[in-house]
Amino acid sequence: MRRSTKKKLGKMLYPTPQTAVNLLIWAVILYGAGYFVNYLIHNSRFFLVKKVEVTGNRYLETTVVKDSVKVINNQRMFSVNLPEVTDDLLKNKYIRGVSVSRVLPSTILVDVQEREPFLYMVDKSIYMVDETGLILKKLPRMPMGKLPIVTGVPVAEMQNDSTALPSTIALIQRIKEVDPSLLSLISEININKNKQPELVLIKGAARVKLGDTNQYERLYILSEFLNKKPIIEKLQEIKQIDLTFADRIVVQNKG
Repeated sequence: MRRSTKKKLGKMLYPTPQTAVNLLIWAVILYGAGYFVNYLIHNSRFFLVKKVEVTGNRYLETTVVKDSVKVINNQRMFSVNLPEVTDDLLKNKYIRGVSVSRVLPSTILVDVQEREPFLYMVDKSIYMVDETGLILKKLPRMPMGKLPIVTGVPVAEMQNDSTALPSTIALIQRIKEVDPSLLSLISEININKNKQPELVLIKGAARVKLGDTNQYERLYILSEFLNKKPIIEKLQEIKQIDLTFADRIVVQNKG
């Protein structure tokens, strides 16, 4: 029994000459095929860059994105260094993320994720601020829409202050949480010299003194106050609404 088992193992470990020849032939064929495919991919004129396609951009001009892709026409597709192209694109601060890929036979596909404006700042020019607090000049394609506008503090000062911008972003987030419709009544958020936020209403430009504490509670009170029909009808007559008192709303009329 032991001898027969050894013979079977020997046949399994040591193939016959014919089997060995067949295996060798297949190995040569597979190696040759692999070499041919590799040669074809890297040397054939069929796989040359003919086009750079850009997707995902709404604000950046397509030509601006393409200019950052240092790829030339008729460059071999597989000689394009995709990580290097990605790094070059991410040097553009308006691009938050990017995916670069090859689409055979001849296209480099660039899919960009742009930074989205969260608010705008006015300081001689108009600047966009994304949700992370990055301040960039507004691009022409960026719509103003219903996004908040912040005034009162120069951009350079806001960039150097580690608290002013985060607190402003947090205020806008609180407004959205308490009553998103409030934003449609606010024309701007003015940061005064004491770094206190004041809301400027669209109708009549009444200024709302909010303070920097208990903002959730004060925004809720403001929402309830402005949702009263008699108040909305008389907004043109109001100069200031002061919410910084603990037990009352102080309204100052114009004139």
